[in-house]
Amino acid sequence: MKTGLFGQQLTLMEELRAASFLAHARLQTAPFFQALAACQLPLESYVGQLRALAVIHSVLEQALDSCPDARVAAVWNHGLGRLPRLLQDLRFFEPRAVADLKEAAEAALKTAEGLRLRSMEKPLSLLGALYVLEGSALGAVILQPLYARAFLLTGTEGLSYLHSVVPAVYRNWAQYQQRMNGLCLSATEREQMTEAANDLFAQLNIVFQALYPFRAESRTVLATSLNPEAGRHPVPADPREIAAALRAGDDCWQQFPYFEQRYGERGQRFARSDAAWLATLGQYDATQVTQQVRWLGRVLAGRGMPTLLLQVQLEILATALTAAVPAKATDYAKLAQAAAELGARRHSHLSDTQLQALATHFADAVGPEWNTRLPRTSDLLACAVADELDGNDLAVASLQPWLTDAGRFPAAWITAVEATVATARQQACPGANTGPNQPEVR
Repeated sequence: MKTGLFGQQLTLMEELRAASFLAHARLQTAPFFQALAACQLPLESYVGQLRALAVIHSVLEQALDSCPDARVAAVWNHGLGRLPRLLQDLRFFEPRAVADLKEAAEAALKTAEGLRLRSMEKPLSLLGALYVLEGSALGAVILQPLYARAFLLTGTEGLSYLHSVVPAVYRNWAQYQQRMNGLCLSATEREQMTEAANDLFAQLNIVFQALYPFRAESRTVLATSLNPEAGRHPVPADPREIAAALRAGDDCWQQFPYFEQRYGERGQRFARSDAAWLATLGQYDATQVTQQVRWLGRVLAGRGMPTLLLQVQLEILATALTAAVPAKATDYAKLAQAAAELGARRHSHLSDTQLQALATHFADAVGPEWNTRLPRTSDLLACAVADELDGNDLAVASLQPWLTDAGRFPAAWITAVEATVATARQQACPGANTGPNQPEVR
């Protein structure tokens, strides 16, 4: 344990504050904050800040949630998460179609990658990164009025992340300090925490330097503007295509309540960003589009989303894009062709007649109430079996356990799910496996 100027032992929080003082001071002097105080900060810089912080918070909060070290759980709980507030602010600005700032987004993604690596190698040290972000709640007390004045924002609209009730902020900070100072840590673990804090301050400084000032050519459209966790994959630059893709993602989401019940809001964000990526595929030839769709279908089917879901999304997307930008109808037709190919692969294992019979038996077994709650469950199960026969060993294994959870579903439902999978496997024709998926271009 380190000591202060007069030989007294420093608490963990005092040690973190002393060790990161210079890095924190450098961040505070960024031109971004000077422009904010002068009411000269562009909206792209503020929204870019929200997007960058959403990327960082999403990775850090997930890592803290899953960390097995009991000392992390003694400090962190999911209720401390601020990602929902950031997403609320981003939804507020979504109709304005604010451009991304490429260099800032890249810096945020690099920061997130560093946090992922730290979560694998030194998970306890993530509490040092949390110290930086928790401390920002104190700064928000001062910064919130500046943002409200600069962008004519009222209430919490566009300011949810910064919104604070002063007595509660200081009370929460005091409680957080108490939990941190109560940890039992070795000297090495303390050093790793201060290293993590300094590293995050340094990375944030790079992000804020990129947010303001920025070059005009830095303005772009990135997947992170639709979903902070989506990474670097491309999305359309045409706002008409973006809007059509978002509608298609939402429409598919609504057709299958299974999506929402299993994956929640996070799943919806991925449905939208995946739809936006799919909208870019029309620039390639039909063979490449099919290869990419097969690749994504295999990935999603292994995560509990049978290729039927992707097929429906592609069908909706092709129609929405053609209506939005008729001049590119030929390109969008390739998406419809890829959707048809997914359907043909399924039908090579199970015919429409067999699928309909399975659906009828399932509906009779679970009754109208449950059939309404999760429509087309039988189709999802049968498709998972077809995906399994198509070479995806995880297709059923990633879907069936969730649908047979006794804490979520009644016995009659579970029996019907198991019977549908068994019958589909018995009736399905192994078909011809077309071989491994082609390398991705994404």
